[in-house]
Amino acid sequence: PRQVFFPYRNCPSPKPLAAVYTVSVLNDATYIVSADASGTAYVWDWRLGHEKTKTSCSGGPYLSSTEMPAWRMVLLGCNNSYTYVWQWDTGNTLALPYNARSTAQIIGFMQSNLVAYKNTRLDGMQRLFAEKAMMTEKVFLDVVLAAYPGLKEEAKILSNISDFFHKNTFGAVNAVCYVPTRLRFVTGHADGRVRYWSAESGTLLMVMRGHQGPVKAVAPSPTSQEAVSGGEDGTVRLWCLKTGIQKLLLYQPYGGPVLSLAIVPGGTKVVVGSADGYVRIWDLSTGLLLCAINTGGGAVNGLAVNPSNPLGQIITASQDGYARVFNPR
Repeated sequence: PRQVFFPYRNCPSPKPLAAVYTVSVLNDATYIVSADASGTAYVWDWRLGHEKTKTSCSGGPYLSSTEMPAWRMVLLGCNNSYTYVWQWDTGNTLALPYNARSTAQIIGFMQSNLVAYKNTRLDGMQRLFAEKAMMTEKVFLDVVLAAYPGLKEEAKILSNISDFFHKNTFGAVNAVCYVPTRLRFVTGHADGRVRYWSAESGTLLMVMRGHQGPVKAVAPSPTSQEAVSGGEDGTVRLWCLKTGIQKLLLYQPYGGPVLSLAIVPGGTKVVVGSADGYVRIWDLSTGLLLCAINTGGGAVNGLAVNPSNPLGQIITASQDGYARVFNPR
């Protein structure tokens, strides 16, 4: 290897390194982002190999990642059903879907904003007055709750009702990709649905259903507002993101679950990596299978297509730990 990246740690350390689930090259070609089984995502300096910054997900590991065209922004798909927009330069994160937050998360978010405003926007005397006011509010609440102890239980019931109706049931975000024709992105979930989002507002624009199991991979079209998805049901589906209509079904259950996808520059062919160790190339205009390659390394967990020199060259990441390069004819 030309470069090896590993987190800062005390050496020797009895704790082994965690398995890496996803890696993406950022659009400035200077940094890369990776995430591992410990639930931590890292940004690395490509040139020097050192850790730049990191973020953690309390709900489980990050399973997918992709770069965004905005300055130092990446998307991270987590096992807890949320997609995180991470501005790694400032450390700010936004969890989507936005309206699926629990009351505890909303209260914590509001409190952190109040503290940040107090510490950065107020002078010393104003900060003192604000702290006194917050102490007075706490004393008032304590007096009310002492007089009416049932209010606390009622508030808890209302909180539970709110959390029930706003619970995130999307399932783990197994795949995420940026749609280059718009400032938008696509996610693939464990509930078998493909979702289309606005990166500007965080709005869920479209939900597409068709897979008979979890969605394991997604890839965007470079030329149109379309994307392909692959699932554990062994199918690849082409979606119109604007209407949510399934335009094409590529049926290959004999290959097992589809684990990785990549569209060849030009947008007319899709490369499919499957659990049986084969890479299959399909024509998206006709739906015909053009080529099948036995990688010989077990399940194809990751794919990339060389955009030039030579165009269409395929790089695979296999279960046996090897990366292989193929030049399909």
